[in-house]
Amino acid sequence: MEPPADDRSVSRRTVLGGIAGATAGVACTTGAAARAGAAQSAPELTVLTRNLSLGVDLFALFEARSLDDVRRIAGDLLSDFDPDRATTRIGAIAAEIETTQPDAVALQEAAALRVQRPSDFGTDSPEPAETVVVDLLDAIQSALAERGLEYEVAASTVTTDVELPAETDDGTADVRLTDRDAVLVRRDRDATATASRTYEAAFEVEAAALFLGLDDLAVRRGFCAADVTVAGETVTVVSTHLSSVSRELRVDQAAELLDWLPTDRPVIVGGDFNSGPGAETAAYERLTGELTDAYAARHPDRDGFTCCQDGTLRNAESRLNSRVDGLLVRGDVSATAASRVGHRSADRVRYERDGETVQVWPSDHAGVVGTFAITAAGSVGTATAAETGTERPTATPAATSASTTGATPDTTAGTGPGLGVLAALAGVAGGVAGRLWRD
Repeated sequence: MEPPADDRSVSRRTVLGGIAGATAGVACTTGAAARAGAAQSAPELTVLTRNLSLGVDLFALFEARSLDDVRRIAGDLLSDFDPDRATTRIGAIAAEIETTQPDAVALQEAAALRVQRPSDFGTDSPEPAETVVVDLLDAIQSALAERGLEYEVAASTVTTDVELPAETDDGTADVRLTDRDAVLVRRDRDATATASRTYEAAFEVEAAALFLGLDDLAVRRGFCAADVTVAGETVTVVSTHLSSVSRELRVDQAAELLDWLPTDRPVIVGGDFNSGPGAETAAYERLTGELTDAYAARHPDRDGFTCCQDGTLRNAESRLNSRVDGLLVRGDVSATAASRVGHRSADRVRYERDGETVQVWPSDHAGVVGTFAITAAGSVGTATAAETGTERPTATPAATSASTTGATPDTTAGTGPGLGVLAALAGVAGGVAGRLWRD
């Protein structure tokens, strides 16, 4: 069966192809008939949002009941991790970028995995692990450069940086995972970093910190932003990743983001919101009270699921059952096209492991790519909640933090593993206390 139009392989041509009829077809624009000509002649900006995923099933850490368990399980995960598979997957995502030719790419989970041997965990003067096993942000830039594509990191933020002790066949080691969000921009576009922040609302894992002998431990999320100028028009492009642990944290983080977003220029927010159709929706509704979901505007009758494949990425049939990734916009921009990438079985990539050829998904998430017409203030714009008659939700005060006793972990959101090692630390603490959950 031929997939819906948004499910076919997309290219720059197909992304831009909807411009002629866009103004009449996009629910988020106002005065469509009068402004169709302006939309067609306006400068265009194409943005892709992509959760890269480390590509490791980290839920095994939930089995830990002691520090020795942590060492053993972390060692098994390190031994099982295949850098070649990670770079093969990143190559597939670089191919998506080559096909769709976005001006900007919002990345989540652009993680770095580093190791130190032997472990100095728990010593009086531990040094952070620095030997790189894989750096997904460097890998995506290298893969793009190999294709003759020039993208630069216009903005980035380190959210959580955590290190665990491990026991391997080669002795002790420390495994360090650094989570990052980033905005890549084509080198021929003018771009200026405008934000690199972590949210005040964070998951404070006090029990796990005590259990692991740390002074403190927080699973943090954040956002980064860059102003991108096209044909004299400036748009703020944001990349963010909201909490996968708690509905309350997601809502508070969404409120923090909305408070920061500029109001004097258009904004395009690319992100993994861990909230949306098919999943828990509170943070999504908070965001879309002030921003417009480009995919929903273009395809109001389609699911467009983006999350989540199996943690090992080796499932043959897609398991996407929620749409938690997207592009949300506000201001003088109108979505002229929106499509998914990396969601079809044909998008899986092959690589060799121990003499076996296996297929894996590029990520546990699908991506969303959108093209936007940028117009001068007062011409073509994205409707606000007031313009569409939608009641704007009451702002939720942003919490500074939530502890393992103050924030209720999600058990029903179904938003997928995210950076499971971080949430798993909460699971380690919870296991010791007789309380486990799945992020």
